[in-house]
Amino acid sequence: MNTYKITNITNLAGKRDFKFNSDLDIEFVDKMVKKTIKIKAGNSVYLTVDSLPMSVYKLRAKNLVSVTEISPKELEISMNETKSKTVQTKNDDIKTTSSTESPIKKKITKKSHEGEPADN
Repeated sequence: MNTYKITNITNLAGKRDFKFNSDLDIEFVDKMVKKTIKIKAGNSVYLTVDSLPMSVYKLRAKNLVSVTEISPKELEISMNETKSKTVQTKNDDIKTTSSTESPIKKKITKKSHEGEPADN
């Protein structure tokens, strides 16, 4: 089983290109079940399969994806990096929510019509 890093590079295409910033579908068979993965522009997906699916070959021929084979060590390092990034973003979210807990109070005044007293 080989692990492949498949990166959607449609964000690098020209602005007037037909597939600029498009989401791509990769279809593959996993244990007799056909599965589909959607890749957004600029994102990468790690796929562990015996050989590359035909849909990836077609997308690579059209220059819409880049494919690199990843060793198990590189995969482990990249997964640890993504885990540490998610932990940092969760901590940042907690800090920002705690600082914005104080409600903002605004004084609302009504304009009085002629003959009616104003409520203050």
